[in-house]
Order: sequence, then structure tokens, then C-alpha cells
Amino acid sequence: MEPVKTEKMPVERSLKEKTMDIITICLQKGSKFPSEAQLAKEFCVSRTALREVLSPFEASGIITSQQGSGRYVQMPDISEQIADIWGILLRAKPGLLMDFLEIRSILEINSLKKAISRVDAMQLRHLGEQVHIMKQKAARGEAFVTEDSKFHRTLFESTGNVLLQQLLTTFWNLFSTSHINKIHSDLVKVASQHEKIYAAVIRQDLPLLKTLMKEQFADARYRIAQFLLISGT
Repeated sequence: MEPVKTEKMPVERSLKEKTMDIITICLQKGSKFPSEAQLAKEFCVSRTALREVLSPFEASGIITSQQGSGRYVQMPDISEQIADIWGILLRAKPGLLMDFLEIRSILEINSLKKAISRVDAMQLRHLGEQVHIMKQKAARGEAFVTEDSKFHRTLFESTGNVLLQQLLTTFWNLFSTSHINKIHSDLVKVASQHEKIYAAVIRQDLPLLKTLMKEQFADARYRIAQFLLISGT
């Protein structure tokens, strides 16, 4: 890819704003991010000042460096950053898990139509594999939060909505670290729910799928309520 060509910009604009303009151009054109020397000369600043401005963008993941090749711009994965921030909030206010679950339920239920219309054979096979593992673990009395997470991520991966996938990843990261998965009265029932969801996806039965997903969210709300009661929050 050819390096993006910078354009002359008004002096009164901040270095951060100018950098954001370059990032935007790179994302739109798929161009390589300009070199430090090029930008320092274009903006009439020192490399030290330039690096200070670039640092937050690199920390966020939108600018990435490749040794020997330079810097590039990419769509960042914000799931870990959000989980870190929300994780701190949850330590102070565990009840926020209910709010996160509400957001997740809205996102998933309203994305089901697109998900089942685009799911492919490989994704269906992966869904089936996760159901099989869940049933095996349930029979042994083992929790299966990892497989549960993979099941939902795979289903909504078919939407092609990157932000949706990252938000779901965030929820599951928070869910797994809260130890709620240790609270469950009927693992076999939950595994069976996933099996029914899988069958509904194969048949593309949207009404049934929505009903089953709502049942799952009702169960999750119960588990969170139990967790909050036990933890005294």
C-alpha cells in the first residue's frame, strides 16, 4: 500500500485534530500511516511532540506498529478496553450486571433475524460442537461458561457486525470474572436450552428462537439476582 499523502491544514488546528484527519484518510483509503519524519515535517513539530500525540491512538489499537514496516491504521478491538473500565465499575457496583444483561438481550434478540439468515455451514457445525460439549459437561455437573460464550459469539458472528461481536465479548469477559457461573441449579436444563436454540437456528424459526432466547435471559437474570443476594450487594 502506498503511504497516504498528507494535506496542508490550518495552523490553528491542533496536532491531535490533524492526526485524526490522517487516521480517517487511512481508514477510508486503506493506506499506510505516514512515517514520523513525514508527519513531523508536514506539521512542523518535533518527533517527541508527535509521539506524544500518537501514543493514545496506539494504546487504543487504532494505530499499530509493525517492526521494519512502519505504522498502520486498523479497526480496533475495543472489547478488552471496555471490559477493563466496566470491570472496575462492577467491583464498586455489582448490580450493574443487570444493566449489562439488559443491553445484551436487546442487542441479541434484535439481531437474530440477520444472524439466522446469514449463518453458514461451518458456523452451524461449530454451534453443534459447543452444544455437544455443554451437554457432556452438564451431565458431569460441570459449568460451561466458555462454551456458552463461544455459542453466542459464533451465532452473532454471522451478522458481520464487528461492534456487536465486541460488545458481546465484553459481556462474557465480565460474566466469567464475576463467578456467576458457579451459581446454577440445573445445568442440564441450560444445555438443553442451547440444543433447542441450535435446532431453531437450523430451521430458521425466528419466533421460537426469540422465545428461547428470552427464556435464557430470564435464567441469566435469576442467576445474577442470586449472585447479588449471596454477595450481599
